Amino acid sequence: MRNWFQKKLLIGVLALAMATTTALVLAAPRPGESVTVRVLQAKVMKKPTFIGASTGTVSRGHVLRFSEAKGGWYHVTAPFDGWIHSTAVTEGQVKLSTLAGSGGPVASRQEVELAGRGFTPEVEDKYRQQNPQLDFHHVDAIEKLAVDPEKLASFARAGKLDAATEDK
Repeated sequence: MRNWFQKKLLIGVLALAMATTTALVLAAPRPGESVTVRVLQAKVMKKPTFIGASTGTVSRGHVLRFSEAKGGWYHVTAPFDGWIHSTAVTEGQVKLSTLAGSGGPVASRQEVELAGRGFTPEVEDKYRQQNPQLDFHHVDAIEKLAVDPEKLASFARAGKLDAATEDK
């Protein structure tokens, strides 16, 4: 009786694993199809990792050509050849517009700002005016901060963090 239960359990686990793998494969676009960047900005990485060198930066609305999936990463081309995480893109081309009659869904300025997390230069200026006692020079310095991707990758390797950065 126990042997029968173990066989059924093994078959169930294998079926679930196959269904999950099939779902992941079916979820990715087909090679040659387009994906559109849906986040404010994203880096296209040389390798499918969060830490390392990038081939460039893309912005919301940028259309990329999909070629293959590896874990949660998509290999894309146009304008940069590299890897972008699947959470930063949406399948197909998306027409972004705030104009009525543009042929697509209409988005108000407020909706567009909310999509970009609602923090615009105008919102920041208003917040600064409402809070004159706050010191923003640290925020300004952080916004200007740029980390060299090669130095970041070297730091991760030295701290043995590189294995944890790959999406397996």
